Amino acid sequence: MANFTASNLVAAQTTLAEQFTKPEMREKVLPTVALGIKNKNILVKGVENLRTREDRAVYGYMMKRQSRTPASQRSATHTGPSGDSIQQTFTWVTYADSFQISLKEMDNNIFTFNEAMAQNIKNCILNIHAQIETDNIAALLAAKNQIVKTTTPVGTQVTWNAANFVHEISNAGYGKQFTQLAKAVMTANYYNSGVFDAVFDLATYNNAQYWMSQGAGNAVNTAFQFTGMEIAPSVELSDANYPTGVALVMQPGTFANIQWIPKQNREGHGDYMSYLGGYGSIVDPITNPGGIYSGGLVFAVHGYALRQDTSATNGVAQDDMMQFEISVDNAFALSPFSTANESVVYEFGLVP
Repeated sequence: MANFTASNLVAAQTTLAEQFTKPEMREKVLPTVALGIKNKNILVKGVENLRTREDRAVYGYMMKRQSRTPASQRSATHTGPSGDSIQQTFTWVTYADSFQISLKEMDNNIFTFNEAMAQNIKNCILNIHAQIETDNIAALLAAKNQIVKTTTPVGTQVTWNAANFVHEISNAGYGKQFTQLAKAVMTANYYNSGVFDAVFDLATYNNAQYWMSQGAGNAVNTAFQFTGMEIAPSVELSDANYPTGVALVMQPGTFANIQWIPKQNREGHGDYMSYLGGYGSIVDPITNPGGIYSGGLVFAVHGYALRQDTSATNGVAQDDMMQFEISVDNAFALSPFSTANESVVYEFGLVP
């Protein structure tokens, strides 16, 4: 049924406790959304303030590392390159979802207008969360590193697959060392931060949880390797070439999501109950304190009202129908390189 007709006041009813309704409103884990928001002010500061309107281009710049020609002695007539910079283009994608609700629709319902309104907003936000996470995973996989400093960075324990651009680790031989080997590969490629952000598919994450529990009191201590690796599980990360398990590893602060909403939404303008409508914003009401995603998004709200006969949709002949849209613009950003096809995103795959 639609338009809340299932909960109309036609018999004795009660609302279900919030805990009872959680299975219906469950949400997939959002590791890249959480990671992207956490890093947005580390990778690029204040870039969202430069975008005054949807059609304004925004660029960022950084110094390029310049290759040198080494010399074995001093010279009175030495010459060298002047140096250069890199331009980073920020591209935003708009994520929007909409709903309608009438002024009198909930007058004969066990739920109030405000409760129905809140639920509709929550539905839109859950849908937007899910799509951003899906797009982030796809973008990270598409942007994975294709350039390595050495093709065998950890002896024979890790193999570089130049066709798939994946560092392969034998599950049978070195699966329990997966995290340590991934960190060693990052070090071999000059990432010496000692701390890394990682997104694991569920198979690899479950293995990591198991080996993380094998501490000093066990015959084989495998827990030590997880220091410095911030691991989050993903239900969407997958690579058909590596059904046994796959992971993405990055240096912290090199991947970010940058959100933006229009000025009118940030400041507030108009009236939702008018024909012309109104603009506003709402802080993400869906948070999971202590979990993977703890909020941080701010959504644009646009709404307008029209006179309408809503008797066919659980309303009455004389009613006002309100249309609402929830939206946010999101830019996917990675630290840029001057070398083509080089990336901060390293993919690791388990092979039998």
